Amino acid sequence: MEFHTEKLSIVRNFAKDYDGRMLLVPRKILLPLLVLAGLACTAGLGLGLWGVYSLSYNGALRIVSEDVETRARLRAAVLQSEMERQTTVSLVLSDDSDVTAALLSNRPALYTSVSQKLERLRTQTRSAVIYIIQASGQTVSASNWALPVSFVGSNYSFRPYFREAMANGTATQFALGTVSRKPGLFFARAVTASGRRLGVVVVKMEFDPIEATWGGLGEDTYVTGPTGEVFLTAHPERRFKPLPALTDRQIDTVIDLPGVGWKLHVISSDQAARDTAIAATLTAALALGLLGTLSAWQWRRLRQRRQSAAREAEYRERLERDVATRTEALSATNERLSKEVRERRTAERRLSRLQADLVQANKLASLGQITAGVAHEINQPVATIRVLAETAASQKPSARGAKALIAENLSAIIRMCDRLGHITSELRTFSRKASSDVEPVPLKEAVESSILLNESRLRDHRVTLNCDPIDPALRVMASRVRLEQVLVNLLQNAFEALDGATDAQVRLSLSADGDRVRLRVADNGPGLPPEVQAQLFTPFVTTKPKGLGLGLVIAHDILRDFGGALSAESDGTGATFILTLRKAPDPAP
Repeated sequence: MEFHTEKLSIVRNFAKDYDGRMLLVPRKILLPLLVLAGLACTAGLGLGLWGVYSLSYNGALRIVSEDVETRARLRAAVLQSEMERQTTVSLVLSDDSDVTAALLSNRPALYTSVSQKLERLRTQTRSAVIYIIQASGQTVSASNWALPVSFVGSNYSFRPYFREAMANGTATQFALGTVSRKPGLFFARAVTASGRRLGVVVVKMEFDPIEATWGGLGEDTYVTGPTGEVFLTAHPERRFKPLPALTDRQIDTVIDLPGVGWKLHVISSDQAARDTAIAATLTAALALGLLGTLSAWQWRRLRQRRQSAAREAEYRERLERDVATRTEALSATNERLSKEVRERRTAERRLSRLQADLVQANKLASLGQITAGVAHEINQPVATIRVLAETAASQKPSARGAKALIAENLSAIIRMCDRLGHITSELRTFSRKASSDVEPVPLKEAVESSILLNESRLRDHRVTLNCDPIDPALRVMASRVRLEQVLVNLLQNAFEALDGATDAQVRLSLSADGDRVRLRVADNGPGLPPEVQAQLFTPFVTTKPKGLGLGLVIAHDILRDFGGALSAESDGTGATFILTLRKAPDPAP
């Protein structure tokens, strides 16, 4: 107020003549001054608002770009995971004994058996098609062998992925299918035996589900190949064409896909950043308008200070109401912006948890524990054999009792060798590829084999294992290798649950109920928490710090395939897992 009063005093002094009388400033001078002042204020206001808009837009654009990049990386991770799974399928099949045997024998019956196996595997892995090509280029087995569009009999020697796989051992190619006319990624891997290339395993992956998911999102997602043409997109008409040209309001976020030389593009709009900048600019303009209003009010107040007190009070009250209204609008705008910031932070935390689960789900469980235990079991008999052999070699044949000592040592060596043979035989049986066929299996042999494979861990964890006698003639409907896999997993879980316990005990008990056999694996550990027991057979639910949470899920599915069941009980003093199996019918006399 003092500043404006001082300016008004200067103007008045300037307008006074020598006699002290008020004079009007000439219009020809005042009008240009007012115009110049108005233009200067308008230009300054425009530059200030443009600066606010630019700063707000750049800041909001950076946040939007970070959000888009996070979503793009998540989509790239999902796509990469799917491709790695299909690569694993081709790798496993190139080493499969059934595929190798069929290509070596060149027998139609074996090719048909492999085709049936590929058909089941295609359903499990969600591949488009899986097929086997001979070295001549002729397709001999395919997952679609029973369909009218079967690849069996077709010659694909002209395909680049076939020639490259035969030459280099592996190949990857994105192309249209010659029969389906659908685009897909072909993973080819050579089948080799004795240094000779027998043929090629090909797994085709189609991206329809992933592209359909992209189509439901608010942004266009493209995957381009090494030459820049579009391979994957929710818009089929843009496939195999260059990436669409961007407008000045679009952002292209690019993520590299390692291994195949592809790039994932997420095309997003900067509209959110523009809206934020406009809101900030409007807020600044509103603030400047409020400031201008306050200045005008102050100037008007100086002009009308000689008016009546009542009129001045009424005017002040009306102006204060205007200020309150504008302040309330500013507060509402600020609260809305704060709410949007909180929602964005919540979304970022949710995304971080999802990414952590994705990374945790891609970790593989280590299978070296059983091998390490068996190696420990073998080391002890080998060391004993060496000591016995050295003792026998050091004896002189003429010495008294030498022959008896040598005979005794040789007998002990024979026993040790039998034990080694038993251990390695069980290891070979356990590591053999499991068949999905269900057949009568002696339960006693499966239980003893699983105990033998866990014997070193049994000693390491200092666990007392009690097992009820099992009738050697008792047989159940199962696959022996897969049943041993379930038992080994349950015993390992029980041993780990008892780690550090002073009186660690595991008990295997058997009961029969009609045509059902129930085998219980019980420990006296801490038991299962209620929240874990309620979702025990749900994927990725585990109490182990480094556990994947899939072991019990796999065991549950194996028992269900046998026509049985797997359940758990816990009373706070231990956990009991119950395997329910079907009795095998008695053999015909």
